[in-house]
Amino acid sequence: MENSKKEKIYEGAITIFYKKINQKLFFLVAKNFKTGNITFISGAKEGFDQSLLDSAKRENKEELNLDPKLYKLTPTKIKHKFIFGKKKKERVGCKGSYKVFISDLTNLNFNIKHTKELENIKWMIEKEVFDFLTFPDLKDVFKKTLEIIKL
Repeated sequence: MENSKKEKIYEGAITIFYKKINQKLFFLVAKNFKTGNITFISGAKEGFDQSLLDSAKRENKEELNLDPKLYKLTPTKIKHKFIFGKKKKERVGCKGSYKVFISDLTNLNFNIKHTKELENIKWMIEKEVFDFLTFPDLKDVFKKTLEIIKL
């Protein structure tokens, strides 16, 4: 891979969806169909996305078929900075910088279903999320995000 491609930083968005049931927090976690990674809903910014907020809404629509009018995304100051691994062949070795958004779906009154981009989605309690996330650095991002959600 030529150096200029490795120097490129792919910007993107992560959405951490959560809901409260009986005073307990649950978080939406997904298994990616192509990579097998356990993660949150996320993806790189495309050329037609005007902002990272637009990227987050588009990814949520593509992966969950979730209409952006049904929920509110709240931006955080948290960024997930990482290097793409071998499971993302077209970006291996490149840097990623994904802005974290949160969204409370407690009052959303229908079941969320994943599209073909995901193998599975599941609502998990905090401990399960820490146990199952694929990437240790994403666990750090989740820990920081929890501090905001629990305020």
